[in-house]
Amino acid sequence: MNKKPTVEELEHKIEKLEESEKKYRQLFETAMVGIYRTRINDGKILAANQTLAELMGYDSVDQFVKEYVTSKHYTDPKRREELLYQIRSQGRVDGFEIEMARTDGSLVTIEISAAAYPELGYLEGVVIDITKRKQAEDALRESERKYFILVQESPDAIISLDKKGHLLSFNPAAERKSGFLAKEVMGKHFAKIGVLAKQSIPKALKEFALVITGIERPPFELTIMRKDKSYLFMEANPRLIKHKGEKAWIQVTLRDITDRKLVEAEKKRLETQLQQSQKMESIGTLAGGIAHDFNNILYSIIGYAELALDDAETGTPLYENLQELLIASHRAGDLVKQILTFSRQVDQTLKPLKIQMVVREALKLIRSSLPSTIEINQNISNTCGLVMADATQIHQVAMNLLTNAFHAMEDQGGKLDVTLKEIDLYMDDLKDPAMLPGSYVCLTVADTGAGIDKSIIDRIFEPYFSTKEKNKGTGLGLSMVHGIVKSYGGNLRVYSEPGKGSAFHVYLPVIQTQAETKETQIVSPVEGGKERILLVDDEEQIVRMSQQMLKRLGYQVTARTSSIETLEAFRAAPDKFDLVITDTTMPNMTGIDLARKLMEIRSDIPIIILSLIHI
Repeated sequence: MNKKPTVEELEHKIEKLEESEKKYRQLFETAMVGIYRTRINDGKILAANQTLAELMGYDSVDQFVKEYVTSKHYTDPKRREELLYQIRSQGRVDGFEIEMARTDGSLVTIEISAAAYPELGYLEGVVIDITKRKQAEDALRESERKYFILVQESPDAIISLDKKGHLLSFNPAAERKSGFLAKEVMGKHFAKIGVLAKQSIPKALKEFALVITGIERPPFELTIMRKDKSYLFMEANPRLIKHKGEKAWIQVTLRDITDRKLVEAEKKRLETQLQQSQKMESIGTLAGGIAHDFNNILYSIIGYAELALDDAETGTPLYENLQELLIASHRAGDLVKQILTFSRQVDQTLKPLKIQMVVREALKLIRSSLPSTIEINQNISNTCGLVMADATQIHQVAMNLLTNAFHAMEDQGGKLDVTLKEIDLYMDDLKDPAMLPGSYVCLTVADTGAGIDKSIIDRIFEPYFSTKEKNKGTGLGLSMVHGIVKSYGGNLRVYSEPGKGSAFHVYLPVIQTQAETKETQIVSPVEGGKERILLVDDEEQIVRMSQQMLKRLGYQVTARTSSIETLEAFRAAPDKFDLVITDTTMPNMTGIDLARKLMEIRSDIPIIILSLIHI
């Protein structure tokens, strides 16, 4: 038989029960979460704590219990039915989220966890205010939505990578820019998908390695190779993204700067063109400055050579040598003329020309200067048509190309191949838009020298650009060739491989006209005279040479090297002279000023003013 508890035992149990109830009541009333008890059948509030009352907008628990109306506070009756259904069917509910209306109409989102006690006829639950958390979640979702839209609609390519460099995202702009679809590249390493140009891969890998360690990097430039093999210039801006509780990843924004790079390239080209123009202007100034003195020297050489030629016996070696000296001197004069023409952009008087003879002459001139280690092979067709050109300029083109080939083989020797033939070029053969389909004379100068490196082959026609040692070239030769050929409506192409030599091809358009016939010049003996000539030039050599030539012709010559002395001699005896010959450029008084003063003394005196700009 069960022993009945004593009075003391009952009192002790009651004491314990009251203590437990007190603790429960204390917890119930002071809890930071809402606690409530309602009847199962109608949901009437039986008890609630102050936290729940205040959460629902009531000042006190009594007011909350007395005035609480279910339909007033549940904003979504269907959601309430779901809550009740779960409690009734499962006997409890955990973390049930529902939106409620407070007494002032403001909304609050709560999370309910409750358990039913059918034997007692009520249920008890705990209510947690999760309004701020839900707002934060909603804000995060909205932020992610906006970020997604921003990335998807961005005109810039935006990609994301994991810490190993594999692609996590590839927005539509990245697809448009690269030509690749996202599904083609997702999950692959960024350096292995074929989007980066080879020269940009090392730079990209280096920057990726720095960014992944957390080092902030400034934007840098990359070259992108599209799926169709065309290229774009992009500015990459990488940054490491870290979210609490999530793995770090890298986001890269790629901005298309192709147009900007093209503008920069065009600006650089124009600057280079301006610099070239300024250099050529300097050449023109320099050429004009030295032309007078240089031509004075040539004038003396030609004059004395002609005097010596008169004294030499025809057919002797001396006579032949003097003839060659005169030819070389006149050629030097032509070269000065060409420098002036090139630097000042003066139009040439072009004539129909068979360039075979000019090329052969250039080969003849250069052959003697080539070492025996260089073998010359020539294949010059005599059937090539006429081109509209200047013989001296064509001679310059040939000499510059031949000299260039010689320098390429100077150390090791080799073969120099010179070919001249007429060819037909069709639309598919033309690389220069300024050229037209038709017949061209093609001059090819090929060597087996060191060749031209690919990094500089596009610069070899720039003025002053040269790979030769100091004192072995000015850097103007190929530039001059290029300018002459282009001015004729032709084209200049070069093919070269390092270690295998180079080949320069000059294309000049053939004209449809009859060959120029050489004019037959009848050389008559120069008639002399006995007149008295006053000769003035500041160059003593020219004065002596001119005086000697005029005396041989029978003239009486009074020579002076000073315009001031000339004026004094004329003033002293103006009727002593029948003619005055004066140079244009002289110190103290120019030839023109001297002529004016002489004519003030004697108005009928004949005066010849010489300007030795070109022999």
